[in-house]
Amino acid sequence: MKVAFSLMIHNSDDDRVAYQEAAALQRAGDEVSVFSAYEQKEKSREEKSEWLLQQLVEYQPEVIVCDTPIAVKIAYKVKKKIGKQVRVLYDITEWYPSKKNLRNVPGLKKIVRAILLTFASLLAGFLADGFIFGEYYKSLPFKVLFFWKSSVMVSYYASKEVVKQIEPKATLQEECVLYYSGNLTKEKGYNRVVSVAQRVATLRPEVSFKLRIVSANKSDEMVLPDNLKIDSAGWMSFPQFCETVGEGDIYMDLRDNDVENSHCLPIKLFYYMMAGRPIIYSNLKAIQKGVPEFDAIGCMSEPDDEEKITAFILKCVDNPNFYRQLCQNSLNLSSQRYNWENIENQFVKFIHNGI
Repeated sequence: MKVAFSLMIHNSDDDRVAYQEAAALQRAGDEVSVFSAYEQKEKSREEKSEWLLQQLVEYQPEVIVCDTPIAVKIAYKVKKKIGKQVRVLYDITEWYPSKKNLRNVPGLKKIVRAILLTFASLLAGFLADGFIFGEYYKSLPFKVLFFWKSSVMVSYYASKEVVKQIEPKATLQEECVLYYSGNLTKEKGYNRVVSVAQRVATLRPEVSFKLRIVSANKSDEMVLPDNLKIDSAGWMSFPQFCETVGEGDIYMDLRDNDVENSHCLPIKLFYYMMAGRPIIYSNLKAIQKGVPEFDAIGCMSEPDDEEKITAFILKCVDNPNFYRQLCQNSLNLSSQRYNWENIENQFVKFIHNGI
């Protein structure tokens, strides 16, 4: 089968597309090409759309997997040009509209833009032949409005093959590496992560703490306790991230738990789980729904509840058996249930058969 991935907001080496979906189809014997208009930096939005249309028409795919409403619209045009045998699938991993779509848009224009993006999303649902859902809450509008269309749930689970397994430390009573990956913004909770790190370092002066930051952004200079160091690793490619993520001892993500964030399942969660370490996350409904066993692998908290988060980290430091059990639970859950290998065949079957 000839399959094309039509991307408007993702690179061709996107982890979900390149390392999981496309790779799975290639292993199944399919011919696969990934076309990313996002990488055509010098082109205008209209030129990107035209470029994507031309690439798809020339490629003559049997299935087109799309990442945005615009990509679906383009794929539908391709279907009209080369024949009704083409299936258009919408891989839904984003909200439309979302906060980032409306950021810095003033007053009335924001309302108008939100309406237009909502309409575009619904139109994409109407034009698509089927859906690939990355998570529960983002699937609901399409399952309700387009209930007769075929769909499959393909979550963001990490692959056992890509995340390097590093044996957890026997104890954190000498050194503890706290780990944060993401933008260094207030909305993403970076300030909370730093504050927690400072607090636990102050409460355990005999322990050497390190806060590893994986981000394209630069951290501001700040006054830290003598036993706390900031390790800025910079931006990492997906393979680099998977190779080194296990060097952390405890992962933290304390993003705002507003309506949108609470209904978005974090992709990194499953890579942290596959690394086999305790995880601290903001209290998000999407995690409660997606990983109901979360309490066995970490701590879910209101992001500003510094006392609860600090107490959890100190328990990991003070109680090696508790820490090691959390590490084992995390690895067991990811290895047995929350991994790409468990859902790969389901995805391939859906692409091949549409059911």
